[in-house]
Order: sequence, then structure tokens, then C-alpha cells
Amino acid sequence: MDAYEEHRASSQTPYVLVVDDVATTRAMHSLMLSRQFEVKNAASGQEALQLCTERLPDLVLLDVEMPGLNGFDTCRALRRHYDIPIIFATSHESLDEHLKAFDAGASDLCVKPVSAEILLRKVRLAITQWRERAVLRAEKDALQTKAEQYQSSMSERRLLLQFVRTSLNCENPAQLAQNFLQACRHLGVQCCIAIRHEGGESAWSLEGEASALERAVLARVAGMGQLVQFKNRLALSHERLSVVVSNMPDEASEEATRIRENMSALVEMAAALADHLAQRSERPAASTAEPLEPPMEALPGKMAADIRLLLQEILDRLESAFDLMSTDHHQEERIMHAVRDPLERILVLLNQCSDQSSAPVLRP
Repeated sequence: MDAYEEHRASSQTPYVLVVDDVATTRAMHSLMLSRQFEVKNAASGQEALQLCTERLPDLVLLDVEMPGLNGFDTCRALRRHYDIPIIFATSHESLDEHLKAFDAGASDLCVKPVSAEILLRKVRLAITQWRERAVLRAEKDALQTKAEQYQSSMSERRLLLQFVRTSLNCENPAQLAQNFLQACRHLGVQCCIAIRHEGGESAWSLEGEASALERAVLARVAGMGQLVQFKNRLALSHERLSVVVSNMPDEASEEATRIRENMSALVEMAAALADHLAQRSERPAASTAEPLEPPMEALPGKMAADIRLLLQEILDRLESAFDLMSTDHHQEERIMHAVRDPLERILVLLNQCSDQSSAPVLRP
């Protein structure tokens, strides 16, 4: 909001500044305008500029012939900083003098002696048109901001979906962590992550394995709650993993809110993928020394059932993350369709390996 809009929001009665070096003229013009406007006077161009810095008027009624800084120079000085209406009150009737006024930046002019009705109509019209333009500018800026936010939001949703796609086939926690860190980097976030697995806990940053200090911080935030921000740091904790962001903006800013929402969704997805990875690693491996019971030909069926359950869990976690992502129904449907399609193809392949999948596993 610029200085004019701030004044307009704080004052219902328009404020007009009358500038003239002749006291009787100032008094006459002020009397005319005071019927509908709040009026203040200035006896010179320098005084007018000073008053405008103290409180910006809705319109300036400006004389041309003044000692020191004349009306044309005063108008140019005002135009360097403000876009408010400026009307000249001049005794000159020549076309050349009128053109000089407009070249200096005048919005309109009146010829002295000024008619009260004409002056009131010109001033009222100039202020009304300016206010309407100010409203249109504000609406345009608001729409542009919303469009930019929507575009940014869609880009971030695609990034979160891409993280899920690339991480479904991770073979170990290190791969999952690197995918997570790359997604954070594209979100403009610097962080480190610790993933808890059957072998203990491992921690990484974009540079590789986390430093001793980073590991100590990650271990400390593990029990602090799901999301805690302190100054420029954000801690997110889950049963399977912990994350510390080191470059958060001010906590009350819109950017901080956006990052918290995206990071919460990203951590929720990463936790589901870490669960999936842990269950895969806990599955018994085949032994070459002794046959497994049940026999080998029955193993694909059990594995297929396990994988179905894990795929369903990923979808459940993704659906729960929608609440954190602030998506509408149409966006959720598009994301779920993009994820569900490859998962359904996986199920078709699994059904060919096992007779244990007669009942549908994935909910519509």
C-alpha cells in the first residue's frame, strides 16, 4: 500500500492542499472547497512540498506565479514522488501557458477568477477518478499475487509428487535421504535429515553424511514434537525420521508458512516411504543351505500380499498429507490419479504371480 492508499484508508473526507502566495486568494479558494473537503493552505512551493511529506493530500490546487519555487517547478517536484491529482489555478489564458501546465504534470486547470461550482466539480471528479484507479491497481496487484501463488503452489505439488515417484524404488535409507534433500533444495530449503532403521540411525545433508554437530542437533529434536520453529531453524520429527531446516524466514511471514506446510507434507511422505523401506528390509531372505517353509513356490504369493499392503499404506499416507498441503478436491484427484495408475499396474503384475489377491486391495 502506497502513501496515498494509506491516507485514503485512514480518512473518509478528502484532503485538499491549496497553494498560493496571495493570502486573499488562498482564503477564497479554501472557503469554496471547505464545503466538501478538508482544506489546508501553503503560501509557497517549498511549504507545499514540506506539508506533502508530513501528510499526503488527495489533491493539490496550485498557483503558477509564486516567488521562489513557482507552480511549474513545484508540480515537477511533486510528480517525482507522488501521483496525486494536481490542478492549476492560473490567471493566464494563453494556450502556451496552459500547455506548460500540462507538460509540468498537471491533471487539470482552472482560469482565475475561479467559479466555485466549476472548481468543486473539477476537484471532486479528479479525486473520484484517482480513487477508482487506485482501487483497480490494488485489485490488479491482488490478482497478480494470487496467480503467482497458485503457480508456485502447483509447482510445489508437482515437486512433492515427483519425490514420491522417485523414492518408491529406493534400496536403502541413504537413497531416500538424498531424494528428500534434493526435493528440499528445489523448495529453497537447506536441511539435514536422520532416518531411523534396523541398523540404528543414519544422518545426511546435501554434502553427504551429516557432521557431528548436525547429528547431535537431529538427535536432540527427535523428542521435541512434530513441528517446532525457533528463529531461523525448523525442527520436524517423526517416529522414523527427524529433519532440521537451517534457513527459515521470519516465523510470521507468508514464506515461512508455505515452507512449514510443504515440509510437513514432505516429512509425512518420507516417513511412509521409510516405513516401506524398513518392512522390505525386515523380510526374511532366502537361504541356499536349507529350503524355506512354506516351499519356494508359495513365497511369491506372500510377498505379493505384503507389497499390496505397503502400496496401500503409501496411498493412505499421501491422502493424509493432503490436509497439510491445503489442496482442493480437483488437485487431490489429479495427484491420486498420477500415483494410483502405476501402483495399479504393479498390482496387475502381482496378481499374475499369486492366487491370493482375489479381493480388491486399493480403495477407489
